[in-house]
Amino acid sequence: MKQYAWIFVFFFPSTPSWSWARELSLPPGGMITIPCHYGMQYKLHKKYWCYDARSAFNYCTIQAYANKTADRVTVTDYPDQNLFTVTMRNLQTGDTGSYWCAVEIDGGPDVNEQIYITVKSDPDVSVVESSVEGQEGGVVRIQCLYSAGYQSEQKQWCRSKDQWCYKVGRTHTSQNSAVQISDDGRSRSFSVEMSGLKKSDTGWYWCRVGKLEVPVHLSVSVGKSHSDSYKIVVSCLTVLLLLILLAAVTIWFLKKRRALTQQDQVKVKKEKKSGCNGNRAAPELSYSSVLFKKVTQKSKQRSPGSQKNSASEDPVIYSTIIDT
Repeated sequence: MKQYAWIFVFFFPSTPSWSWARELSLPPGGMITIPCHYGMQYKLHKKYWCYDARSAFNYCTIQAYANKTADRVTVTDYPDQNLFTVTMRNLQTGDTGSYWCAVEIDGGPDVNEQIYITVKSDPDVSVVESSVEGQEGGVVRIQCLYSAGYQSEQKQWCRSKDQWCYKVGRTHTSQNSAVQISDDGRSRSFSVEMSGLKKSDTGWYWCRVGKLEVPVHLSVSVGKSHSDSYKIVVSCLTVLLLLILLAAVTIWFLKKRRALTQQDQVKVKKEKKSGCNGNRAAPELSYSSVLFKKVTQKSKQRSPGSQKNSASEDPVIYSTIIDT
């Protein structure tokens, strides 16, 4: 086993080595999800979960590969987070034994991390909720329970990705959030309060009492206050735009109606001016003068023969009245 412990450190530079296996105490009939971290260089390697009651990795039986479900076990790989999770359902007392998170290495021994699981009716360490949700800037509280035999053991809250642990009785502040841990011996529980949550706080944690641990997943989402404010602003802007559009259409309609009314009034005035009751306008008249030329004395002294035609030779101008 020393050989594999050394290999584990070599292939998992971003993950701390363990001088002992993780130990979990779980109730029968329940379900557990366990995170298994690995180095970036193993993103494309096969991952699997194996079991052996005698704690011998060389003889362990593979229960499921990544992104597969076999019987009561599901293994899911998350390459973007450099981890895979193992979910075991309907736990039974016969499931007690050693398990390994393992990465398959071609041409060499597989890297692994050992986890020892005990399934019994009264687990020594447990949590009220194995999955909690919080909001950015908010607060979450996790309650970890332990049996009487672990009352004097050290209580810790550990971040899985880097194994940074917070201890009871101290307020810790980091680049993420503030963590306060308090132990209540009478109720045999310790509580973890994380305040000023950030999105980066999302991930896996462990409630640890002595050597026993229980995994807890924390999800941090955008605060409802921000999302609600955003929705309210969007709704108000939408209503305002609709009102402006309605007002613009109404004004345009009224202006157009007013313009048409004015045009009708001008047309009516023109019709009244051009005639009465719709009759045709009276025609204009043109007048011409009539000019009669007087007979001069000289014309009276003409010869008798020419007198017959004198009357017809007198110039007369006639005119007519033209209806225009």
